[in-house]
Amino acid sequence: MSHIVHVGLDESGSLSAATAWFAMAVVATAHLDEINNLIMRVASRSGKRLKRERKPYSELKWHNASERVRRDVLTQLAHADVDICTLVVRKEDRKIADTPENYTVLACELLQACWQSFPDVALTLDRHFTAPRHIAVVDTTIHRHWPTEGVLSINHVNSERSPLVQLADFVAGSVYEWHKAGNPTVHLLQNKIRTAITDDWSQIKARWIQAS
Repeated sequence: MSHIVHVGLDESGSLSAATAWFAMAVVATAHLDEINNLIMRVASRSGKRLKRERKPYSELKWHNASERVRRDVLTQLAHADVDICTLVVRKEDRKIADTPENYTVLACELLQACWQSFPDVALTLDRHFTAPRHIAVVDTTIHRHWPTEGVLSINHVNSERSPLVQLADFVAGSVYEWHKAGNPTVHLLQNKIRTAITDDWSQIKARWIQAS
């Protein structure tokens, strides 16, 4: 019997803005206890080093973390027992409707990189949508595509409630900044990234519309 793998998913960038890139990332682990306090430990050390009150770890995300904290989080993650998969969408300055259907196309494109290896998953998503009908679309679509031999549970949470989703935010942010501005911090994770997908939105959408 296979063990449940915990998977956190988050994104960086905007679908609906006229920007060049959008990124998603998943962090997967069978040992959740190992990484639950990772960001807390980094935040604590950062506060002591700077001799000031540390920022609450629950508020730390890629966009509001210092470059030092970003590097420390990714360095610690690179030494943890995790698998990472990333997706970068080439938008070419196009606006993409931020709908449950489009969001789930991207989530499935990313999740398929790990679901054959980890069919039994407890998936935690950042609460991208709040309306129950939108959440139902996301859940139903992912379940429909999940391997039939697998077991899947899905939970939508605010990222500060899930250290695993926070870590996925840091990974997605680092990938996004590499493509947008050439920030090389993501290279700290090069030995942990199982799959890195980069493709045009039109190509990704076409694959999943045909599969539906």
